[in-house]
Amino acid sequence: MEPFVLAFIAIGLLVVLVFIIYLVDRVNAIEKETRQFAQSLHDTKEPVSVGPFAGLSSKKLWDAMTGRVPEGMDPSLLMEVRERYEMVLHKHIESIFQEAVKDGQRGLNGEPKNTKLITTLRGPVESWLPSAQVNTLYKCGVDSTQLPADQLDAVRAALDEVGQTLYSKALLTLAQPLSVNLLPRPVADVPALVPPSAT
Repeated sequence: MEPFVLAFIAIGLLVVLVFIIYLVDRVNAIEKETRQFAQSLHDTKEPVSVGPFAGLSSKKLWDAMTGRVPEGMDPSLLMEVRERYEMVLHKHIESIFQEAVKDGQRGLNGEPKNTKLITTLRGPVESWLPSAQVNTLYKCGVDSTQLPADQLDAVRAALDEVGQTLYSKALLTLAQPLSVNLLPRPVADVPALVPPSAT
């Protein structure tokens, strides 16, 4: 009888041991599949766009707009950013000019900065523009307050040229010359429309 009980216990222990080995193997297989699944998700996940400018700001934003696109950036996302960037560029140009006008009125001649924090409906973004164009914009603003009216045509021409340069570099179309809004001609200088003579 005793050998029969011992055999029964031995068989029971063997079954339990086989069952434990099976469970450990199964848990390892599930863990391996989970790791592979997580890795595949990580590999195929699209980069998350941060903010209205896909996480780009300052010189990186300017570089992306001027053709030096960050590696792996989706072209459709770049188009969305470009549509929003036009307003940023316009506001940045305007703010440099207006700052220079204020400085010129106070008799100051400061050092303009390349970067400005521009407020948009979707939140603030730091904008960057090249030094050469920033300095020209600033000089135009100061000159507009200090030069006599008969010398402002040269300032308007420089303003229009720098606007065209910046928009061209950013691969955007400038709808109208900068001087139209920033340094308009006095009403007396604008040619009046002559009505056709009655015949």
